[in-house]
Amino acid sequence: MVIFIHINTIIGYTVSLSYNSVFFKIYCKFFAKFVGTDDYGNLYYTKNNNSIKNNSRERRFIIYKGIVEASKVPQEWNAWLHHVSDDLPKKSLKKSWMKDHLPNMTGTPYAYEYKDQKKSDKVKNIYSIWKPDEK
Repeated sequence: MVIFIHINTIIGYTVSLSYNSVFFKIYCKFFAKFVGTDDYGNLYYTKNNNSIKNNSRERRFIIYKGIVEASKVPQEWNAWLHHVSDDLPKKSLKKSWMKDHLPNMTGTPYAYEYKDQKKSDKVKNIYSIWKPDEK
């Protein structure tokens, strides 16, 4: 799924750009300020757009490295993106107990299954349709 934003250009018309498109990267280069990168290679930008529509706050956004997936954003950067914290995250040190990121596997053959989970070949029909004229 590609997320789109609308950018009002200097000319005054609205352009719809994908977060990972070339045009959006060019827009960031000229009109936004680069603030940092995370361990996954995602790039973070900010733009002073103190409008009422933005709750009089600066606009913060991300350019993902590779596939656009929100779960690839570390919690420190997620807090910064959502204005929970105004401090830029420092380079995080990976602890020995921390695992590498895995994408969401729901709906794929690699989705997690319990060891004792039983698969049935038949679909059990436990639903019965209510008909008002039957008693």
